[in-house]
Amino acid sequence: MKKFWMLIVIASFWGCIDQTIEEEEVPVTEDEKFAVQAPADFNWSCITSTGITVNFKNNGSITNALDNTLVELYDDEEVLLDALTIIDGVAEFNVRIPSSVEKLNLKVAATGEAVQIDAGSSMVDYVVSDISALAFNKTDMDKDGLADIFDANPNNAKVAVQVGSWGASGNLKSSQKKVTSSASYAIFEDLWPSKGDYDFNDLVVKTTFSWTRGKSNYIEQIDVVCGVEWIGASLELGLGFELFEAKGTNLYYLGEVITNVEGATEDDAVRNGVIAFARVQNVGTNDVSFSVTLKDKEFKEFVFVPYLYRTNDPSHQVRPFGAPPTQAQDMDMFRSHDDASPRTWSWEAGKKFKYPLSEDEAFYRSKENHPWGIEFITNKKFKPCRESITIVKEYPTFKNWAESGGHDAQDWYENHI
Repeated sequence: MKKFWMLIVIASFWGCIDQTIEEEEVPVTEDEKFAVQAPADFNWSCITSTGITVNFKNNGSITNALDNTLVELYDDEEVLLDALTIIDGVAEFNVRIPSSVEKLNLKVAATGEAVQIDAGSSMVDYVVSDISALAFNKTDMDKDGLADIFDANPNNAKVAVQVGSWGASGNLKSSQKKVTSSASYAIFEDLWPSKGDYDFNDLVVKTTFSWTRGKSNYIEQIDVVCGVEWIGASLELGLGFELFEAKGTNLYYLGEVITNVEGATEDDAVRNGVIAFARVQNVGTNDVSFSVTLKDKEFKEFVFVPYLYRTNDPSHQVRPFGAPPTQAQDMDMFRSHDDASPRTWSWEAGKKFKYPLSEDEAFYRSKENHPWGIEFITNKKFKPCRESITIVKEYPTFKNWAESGGHDAQDWYENHI
């Protein structure tokens, strides 16, 4: 009998048993308490969402001299963030970057020039000093608006610009061939709406996104690589992503825009939801790759927001702090146990909201304004916390970051003990 119980304990520890383990509330001892006094208005975001309009000017006025060419935006470590076709003398970027990033670099393919800008800039003027010196072939065989010498696929109007980890194809002459090395991380406590041990290692997911732009910079396809970095949960969990249109700090609900998914499954219960995996134990610490094809000319910028769910109860979900619930969430679970979220939400197409939500509007928020999920972006390797060792102990600057309302130690996730 003793051997039997020993086997059960070992199986539970590794989280690999086949039957579902029912939730048990974890009593939080004095030593394990999440000793963080976060401001009531803190939204636990390590990410800045920013819109930057670049005006290409000559002699003080917007010029069309660079139309049909490419402009790229890099972070301060030369990671490619996005690339756009210049249209009517303007390029409008909308990017998510680590809050610690202060400078960005603009690179114009037709001139070979680069300029540094402040990450907080909303409007930038790029001066084209000598238009007469510009000489490039403006032939555009597929009529997608981007000259063939800059086009990732000059024979396909739905493939003009490619950004991401796959490299590039066609006659691309610019640095689109660079690999995007920054990744989005999501770290979760899975016992919501009850408190856990605050080690945030129940599921640690690393995600990289690649995307294809077609005519007029509309997104045509999104490719995702979702890597399971750590599984600390004994519960059987699935992971999905909900697609939104992005404009600055606002996200917008879309109509049904996904036309096809390869390598994953559409979530029938969540409009524009994609299930990356339905049982994390089947994935292990491996990558899941999938591709999402979209309706033509629907939106130009996007955000995928993750949702963790119980395999045996998909309506029991966990999301990063301030993310609204999906349509599949059991709304009666809000304000139960330790949760202090609102109880109502609407999901109509076209609705916008600031992401992440904060204060009394925030979902997946405890009574102490603590999170069950946190997102951040980094090109460094994140090291998950050891089991039952709080994130405050594993990452010494985390407490300073949280208690300063996100103003200090913005790169806390790169400072493991």
